[in-house]
Amino acid sequence: MEDLPSTRAEAFTQLGISTADCARLVGAVTENPESQALIRALKEKLQAAGNGFAADAFERALLRAAATETAPRIANLPVPEPVKKLLREEFEFYCRPSRASPLEVGRSPFVIACKMISLRRFPAGPLDWEMGGFPRSWLLKVRKSDLARVVWFLTARVGGFRPMFFTHTARQPKNRSLIIQKEVFRAYFRIASALELQPEVKGILTASWFHDDAAVKDNPLLDALNQPYREEGGLIASMGPAPADSGFLEHNAARRKAFESGELQYKIAVAIWPRRAAIAWARKHRELLER
Repeated sequence: MEDLPSTRAEAFTQLGISTADCARLVGAVTENPESQALIRALKEKLQAAGNGFAADAFERALLRAAATETAPRIANLPVPEPVKKLLREEFEFYCRPSRASPLEVGRSPFVIACKMISLRRFPAGPLDWEMGGFPRSWLLKVRKSDLARVVWFLTARVGGFRPMFFTHTARQPKNRSLIIQKEVFRAYFRIASALELQPEVKGILTASWFHDDAAVKDNPLLDALNQPYREEGGLIASMGPAPADSGFLEHNAARRKAFESGELQYKIAVAIWPRRAAIAWARKHRELLER
């Protein structure tokens, strides 16, 4: 990774903050605002001292410093080589200035960046994943008619509630290829290949309105995201209404109007793909292997 600009590196040094300290700060960031409080306070302190950290310059300097500690570990990660290549590209993206993709502390893109730089989130193309599991509290949300099937599936087919790879849509603009079947399948192939390298992981899991029957019917381009779960040994079950901030209203005025009038209500659905089924699917689709 490139070195920090000297003035900003000196600002960290003057406060007694090493690159290892930066890596620990970044590695502690979660969606919980409290996990970012120390970073926010540090930014405010440096700004008050006149160190020139405008917009997200501080956040990117922090990420760059942390990356000097974590980047050397990429080579030995138990993920396929294409994922390592994508991960290095993400490091470059998050560590360079970009007006188009602000990373201010407190915002979701900053959390995603911190997880990527601290090697807790991994890119697969239009999808990312991180280690997670099926929270038992979700059993209270699953549609009653599906509950027994979900519990049986988790115990008999998956072998437990965790650990599993939890998938997310990738950052913009990478998520635009979610509508391209080959790119979606290639992402699943990369994730399944990582499963094969991590025998303790029980499967692939996600929860989104993308997997709601009504959403797929209205948006046929979502079919590729659902095929592995529907046709290759997985399971999809409804977990209740999708909240307005879950993404289905973004950039779609007609959908927002239908939602606000009560004519449209998508559901959040949980999708589970057991380890054995995902790996078997990947072995049948060697054409997706990158050389």
